[in-house]
Amino acid sequence: MSKAKIDYHVYRGEVWERLIILKDKRTRRKRVPTEAAATVKVGDTNYVIPVEITSEGGVLLTLTPNNTEWLAVGEYDWDCVATVSRSALLTSSPLSENLVVYGKLLVMEYDNLTPMDSDDNPTALVVRA
Repeated sequence: MSKAKIDYHVYRGEVWERLIILKDKRTRRKRVPTEAAATVKVGDTNYVIPVEITSEGGVLLTLTPNNTEWLAVGEYDWDCVATVSRSALLTSSPLSENLVVYGKLLVMEYDNLTPMDSDDNPTALVVRA
């Protein structure tokens, strides 16, 4: 099982997408996954990150604004496990293997001058001079 570590920044209430391209360490050739799953750990609970295997053979992780809005500011552990097929010529090793990408999600929020209401409408900022 191969592992790679990467940390990402996420802004609350914003779309977050990352495309992960898996490559062989030795040959640098692309490894196309057959399946993938990703989670983020919040407290004691693991939440699923929606995953899609793209037509170019990558793993696309996506969080919608609704997904990122409920995350509190802070750091969270995340991981993605992808299963890739190996060449059938290598019969002495398994025909598939798992590749793991893991790291931290650093959730931040914008320091807006004008705050938003709960229905995403900007509220008036009153300045007294």
